[in-house]
Amino acid sequence: MYGVRTSRHRLALAVTAALAVTTGTLTAVPAVAAPSSATTTAAVTGEQQDIAPFPVKAWVMSVGPTGFLSAQTGTQLTWRWTRFADGVETVLDRPYGYADQTDVLTRGENGVFKLYDMGTGGDPLEIDINPLGAGYTFAGFAGTRIVMKKPNTTGGTDIHVIGKPQGVPVDDTVTGLPADAVVTSVAVDSPENAVVLYSSTVDGVKRSRAAVVDIASHAVVEEYDTPEGALGGVALSATHIAWVEKPTDSTVKVAVTRRGTTETVRHDLGTTASVAIQLVGGWLTYKQVVNSFTDWSPLTALYARSLTTGETVKLLEHTVNAVPGPDGTQMARGGTFEHGEGLYRIAPGADGARPVVTLVASTGEPTTLEMLRHDVPATIDFDTVTTPVPLRWTLSRKSTKVRVELVHTATQKTWRVSPGHFAGGVVGFNWDGIYAKYWNKANDLNEDAVPAPNGDYTWRLTAEPLDGIGPALEQTGAFKVVRKAVPHDFNDNGTPDLLVRGSDGTLSLYNPSEPLGAWVTGDPEPLGTGWNAYDLLVSPGNVAGSPQADVVTRDNSGALWLHQGTGRALAPRVKIGGGWQIYNRLTGGSDLNDDSRPDLLATDKAGDLWLYKGTGNTSAPFAPRTKIGHGWGVYNQITATDNIAGGPAGDLVARDTAGVLWLYLGKGDGTFAPRTRIGGGWNAYEGLAGFGDVDRDGRADLLANDNGNAYYYKGTGDWRRPFEARENVYGWSGIDWDATVF
Repeated sequence: MYGVRTSRHRLALAVTAALAVTTGTLTAVPAVAAPSSATTTAAVTGEQQDIAPFPVKAWVMSVGPTGFLSAQTGTQLTWRWTRFADGVETVLDRPYGYADQTDVLTRGENGVFKLYDMGTGGDPLEIDINPLGAGYTFAGFAGTRIVMKKPNTTGGTDIHVIGKPQGVPVDDTVTGLPADAVVTSVAVDSPENAVVLYSSTVDGVKRSRAAVVDIASHAVVEEYDTPEGALGGVALSATHIAWVEKPTDSTVKVAVTRRGTTETVRHDLGTTASVAIQLVGGWLTYKQVVNSFTDWSPLTALYARSLTTGETVKLLEHTVNAVPGPDGTQMARGGTFEHGEGLYRIAPGADGARPVVTLVASTGEPTTLEMLRHDVPATIDFDTVTTPVPLRWTLSRKSTKVRVELVHTATQKTWRVSPGHFAGGVVGFNWDGIYAKYWNKANDLNEDAVPAPNGDYTWRLTAEPLDGIGPALEQTGAFKVVRKAVPHDFNDNGTPDLLVRGSDGTLSLYNPSEPLGAWVTGDPEPLGTGWNAYDLLVSPGNVAGSPQADVVTRDNSGALWLHQGTGRALAPRVKIGGGWQIYNRLTGGSDLNDDSRPDLLATDKAGDLWLYKGTGNTSAPFAPRTKIGHGWGVYNQITATDNIAGGPAGDLVARDTAGVLWLYLGKGDGTFAPRTRIGGGWNAYEGLAGFGDVDRDGRADLLANDNGNAYYYKGTGDWRRPFEARENVYGWSGIDWDATVF
């Protein structure tokens, strides 16, 4: 196409300032409320073959017999002509004017108009109005003719039809208008007719009228009285003329008159908003006017009302804009649930039946809210990924209310979150692997947040379209969370847990809320009752072959019991030995012989230290004992800590009766190096427990409890100073003062 400079008349090329306003009979006028509950939906024809492409985020500007003009939003408007026959698109170099219901596109420069017939592709028709003189104002294109306004010598306005039928410009003045006509608008929606709204004075009385102009004869052929003041818009068909009336004190009404008569019926649309109208056969179509693609609403649906029965049907679920189409049709950019988004032809039904709706060009987008894709990893390995992990879902529309629910398959623990909204219809959140329980309850911040357990998950996304168009969306999917097993983890969520036996014999699990050990006091998870039956309790890690940590207990008769961890609870106990009443201390959790299995240590009443090597066998988790020391009767607490001091194997700390704490470095052969004094005053604590790596720095830590207050000592990896200064696990006493912590 040929580019031109801006015309001095500016023509219709300034359509960029009014894209939401359709031309011809569908000029921007007041919007419509949905009909009553008796409204029915018109069927869309199933014959949807040979559908051309329609650009996304684009308006339809005009439609002819062979194609259509569209304007697509973006950093700048992109104009295209698309052929129906083969979908071939021609991207235009700049905005073009158009003649409704034809294939004619137009350009103007300094009073010289070029009219391009996109159907034939021939040379443009050039019309130069400069020889006609000054004073002309552009009003519209009627096929290959130009409709102009020009002041006359009596103070009124004349309408001119300018063409070039024989290669010579011809300027015909429309006859039938009064000389003093004050023209308020000219609507040219076809090559055959235009509607001129004007006012004049007859016998001293001002009157307003709508004049139907026959373009070929350039004459007024019909006139109709209209209310005083501006009308919202006009529509013309072979049988009727209609206009929008919007009184300031009532709702919008559309006056419809059978042509050639004074039979006028006013249809109350029950709204005060702006509407656009058109006549299709014996039906009035109407819709609310919108100014952008984000203004979808059920009120923007395209409706049709029968001029004979008053029946109202819905044609499209929403409509961006509409223009007159060839042969008495209407062409609307909108959508239906069945066929999605695109350009629809609204054609008269046979013998006054409902209009026939046909999709003729598609954007490929759904009108229903749909999930286009999801970006949720199939497996999330929290030991290797950089947290937080982005979880994203791409929806077909932006204006949505979305909830996401994560459900752990094994436990059915559920986390609900309101995700954020991102560009391009993307919703989601960045997940650090924490189940923030308080997100499930509005304004309730007293529940704890815990690391999500390993295993299979289901995600469920529900999205409600805020524009009210279509049903809510629900989609599900699956993923897996994995981490390596860690010591002292009893619920398989990658962090060590605090086991507490209360004075009433109940066993509870306290969960760290954050990876770095910053805990909150939340409700513990119950693990059972009757634990007062045991006088010694040890959490030695995984001694029975499964990935999860286990518990070993001794009852008052000296029987030793294994409570195998399952990752969700403790399995029923299994007896693994008898005669253990000879021991006064038990501990476990350090790998002393470098076989990657935790071992058990016991001191007898004679002060000898015995090693029970772990086997990984459920029925016999420990090998026969080996004596590895004597003189341990000076200690009232021994605690296996795993490797806290940087040596080759697991270590042990022991507290003597004076409260001095001693470090025994494991050598990796099942024995220890000579002891090293690492502190005093440790008799302030009721008990000590090897707790694994609570702060995830790669070094084991130590837990201490003092009459219900819990503390942890972060491991340094340096045998000369194996622990940093203590830190509170809880800010207040959340544990029974006489509870057992292990």
